[in-house]
Amino acid sequence: MPKKIIITLVIISVTAFAYWTISPFFINKTVEEKLPESSANNQSEPQKIASGSFVGFDKIHDGKGQVTLYEIDGKKVLRFEEGFKVNNGPDLYVGFGLNGNYVKGSEVSKLKGNIGSQNYELPVGFDITKYNSVYVWCKAFSVPFIKADLVFIK
Repeated sequence: MPKKIIITLVIISVTAFAYWTISPFFINKTVEEKLPESSANNQSEPQKIASGSFVGFDKIHDGKGQVTLYEIDGKKVLRFEEGFKVNNGPDLYVGFGLNGNYVKGSEVSKLKGNIGSQNYELPVGFDITKYNSVYVWCKAFSVPFIKADLVFIK
């Protein structure tokens, strides 16, 4: 291959990677979801299982807001409450940690948005008792953006 083509391909690749890595820091995505309601034949109120407050790690990996874990019709729903906000970044996921450490492979969903209330239904059989914190985690670079230590309601 001629040298010009190789240089052009390298420049395009570096530019695409830089855009994918840096652009999310300048783009906000707001989500406004309501807490799911119980089905018509189940009149019970959503049961609060645990809650916590998000904290950041530094100026780049920062955020705030409340997270609550509910049980609704036998399903566990993790809810980022109104007022949730995290600095955006590439490849952000919702996952869990234990005793101050993120547990790789605990991701339950890609982050829907970096601002606003949002719900994440946990998979059937997901054992929440194995964890005591919720993270917004950057999978691409294996770094935490924010975390909330959960306080379980007895």
